Amino acid sequence: MKRILSIIFVLALVAQAAAGQERIRERVYVATDRDVYVAGDRVWMSAWCVDASTGRLSDFSRIAYVEVSSADGTVQTAKLALDGGRGAACLTLPNTLVTGNYRLVAYTVLGSSEEDADLAVGARTISVFNTFTTERAEGGVTVVESAPEAPVRHSCGSLAVEPDGALGVKITNNGSTAARFCLSVRNADGIPAPESCGIEEFASALKGLPAAGGFRTIASEYEGEIIRARVTGTDASGIKALEGKYAFISSPGDGSNVYTSALDADGTATFYTTNIYGDQDMFLEIEGVNRGNICHLEIQRPFLNLPAGDIPALALCSSYVEALRTRSLGMQLERNFDDEILYTPLPRIEGQVFDSKRCKQYILDDYTRFPVMEELFTEFIDEIRIRKVDKERQLQVCATDALGNSYYPQGTALVLLDGVPVLNHEKILSYDPLLVQRIDVYQDAYFLGIRSFRGVVNFVTYKGTLPSMQFEDNVRIVSFQGCSLPMSYTCEGVGKGYPDYRQTIWWHPLLELAPGESRTIKCKAPDYSGTFEAVAEGLTESGEPLSQACLISSM
Repeated sequence: MKRILSIIFVLALVAQAAAGQERIRERVYVATDRDVYVAGDRVWMSAWCVDASTGRLSDFSRIAYVEVSSADGTVQTAKLALDGGRGAACLTLPNTLVTGNYRLVAYTVLGSSEEDADLAVGARTISVFNTFTTERAEGGVTVVESAPEAPVRHSCGSLAVEPDGALGVKITNNGSTAARFCLSVRNADGIPAPESCGIEEFASALKGLPAAGGFRTIASEYEGEIIRARVTGTDASGIKALEGKYAFISSPGDGSNVYTSALDADGTATFYTTNIYGDQDMFLEIEGVNRGNICHLEIQRPFLNLPAGDIPALALCSSYVEALRTRSLGMQLERNFDDEILYTPLPRIEGQVFDSKRCKQYILDDYTRFPVMEELFTEFIDEIRIRKVDKERQLQVCATDALGNSYYPQGTALVLLDGVPVLNHEKILSYDPLLVQRIDVYQDAYFLGIRSFRGVVNFVTYKGTLPSMQFEDNVRIVSFQGCSLPMSYTCEGVGKGYPDYRQTIWWHPLLELAPGESRTIKCKAPDYSGTFEAVAEGLTESGEPLSQACLISSM
């Protein structure tokens, strides 16, 4: 169904262009909590996905891709979930990065569908200092005797940002439309930021974009990331024999990250997701593969590895030594004393979850424990029975018709272990029931993509990590980079006993103020005094850029 809807969306866009109307031309601007980092730091990001044709937020794409690049290539990536054109993410800079300036750029698949599109509109430059090595980016660092002046920060828009007591910031929307912005409060220690694109330059550049030369027809990510995989490990005839078979991808959890796709003639599978969050162990399997045909799926990377372009040289001065020592200390302490009290999860669009109201749950510790899985269904789980199909045992789930009569429908039930499909039911029947905490039984029919199932059974273990499960030879478990979990970094829970040398002391990527509305924010003071810079950046509902800053003191 998702694939059909995606095709309809693409056809609608083509029809729109044929009627002489403007196509959606997405460009992404990313603001960061700081402009200067040490290797190993976290980079907190806030994104605005804008339709260049209107200057307003685009409500089409649900994911953006972020690349941090040097002149030698991409050094770090992230995926950023979008909702109504806004999103938030976090990435960690590798501690192996050499000292130099780097380019940070974000884009959507829809934006990349434009032929010869300049996706680097709005790209930012960030400075990274590696305090553990003297290695520097070749030709990218200039040693100077005195620190250069910081670039002038341009103020624009109807947002007012002003000090309000010790480490307090008051933000007021003086405009006539809602303001959507991020706010960062960070240590102003004298290391100047590099020249970089701001939100005002980004908005201006959108107005000067040349006309689109053409558009490639691609599946747009209007629901979430579209994951593509390809069959490997077999020859062309083996791939052809797999055409039409179903492929599965999944990650351990509550079953919200289970997706299916029918294999094409060239051995490709396309999974339409509603975004998968966090770095996951992803399970990939092809249903109905002959046991002698040892083949598997390989996920294709979605990143474009855009060239960095011309990156200005970083100015390195001996006067930065003390400030860099403090920054390095703060980074190391945060990495070693990392705690959930520093972060606050923000709302996100959840994936598909089975209807909990239609679930019958069996907590196995409430019943007599059996050493054999089959005895569970014989003794007290009436909704499941075991039947042989083509000489192999399968689980069937009881259903209820419109008159309330119970029956066992023909068709395959979806069997999960900690949210991961077990296509060979013999594997679950031979599994140790003493490892299982509960069994969730869903008696309705469910559709995963175009694949239907007559009921769902999810075996949930105590550990939630599929302990001792032996999968088929064609199952592959790979590391998958999901969307970064949207978080604010307000550090309200920091108390005594935490060595607090944070350089960013307050960050929220998804703030909004109605016309005339004000908000006052009080920041938690770190274990050092100094001057801090509060910076707000964003767009109004009508597409007006917002950029304001002020200095505050910890006293």
